[in-house]
Amino acid sequence: MLRAAMEDSELDPVCLDEDEMLRAALSAWTDQTKELLQWIEGQGDAVSQSRTPKQVMALGSFCTHLVMGLKALRYSES
Repeated sequence: MLRAAMEDSELDPVCLDEDEMLRAALSAWTDQTKELLQWIEGQGDAVSQSRTPKQVMALGSFCTHLVMGLKALRYSES
């Protein structure tokens, strides 16, 4: 039984590669998302000067969802 359990627990190399690819993609997404949020924050009031109030609200909602996505990813990794 122990031998069978150990054989079942061995990871398939293809799955491991896919897992590594997913981790790399999520890491890249995290970096780009943080950079985008910092850039938008750095723009300050300039962001609203060329946009309608609805566009500014939509951008704020977008930023909120990005932050929630980052937090969800962080919690999923711990």
